[in-house]
Amino acid sequence: MEQKPRWAEMCAQILKQCETVRGGRESLATFLGVHPTQVAIWVSGRSGPPRAVFEKAMEIILAEHDRRETLEQSGRMPRRRRGDSAA
Repeated sequence: MEQKPRWAEMCAQILKQCETVRGGRESLATFLGVHPTQVAIWVSGRSGPPRAVFEKAMEIILAEHDRRETLEQSGRMPRRRRGDSAA
């Protein structure tokens, strides 16, 4: 039987991507309006963030999606970020 990831684990993966997009934990914490230590707890998967924080994190993901889509449509490939996979 396939095990589904826990909510906190899924949030952790999203927040890790947000850290990459925002340029680090401090910047992400400032954007989210929380202390970096709280982000560290969420990134560890020990607990998930409150809904309002999760929604702000998703704003980062969606903005990055839009940025990349615009670049692709203009014929310029988006610059790879360090955390991007090669596939």
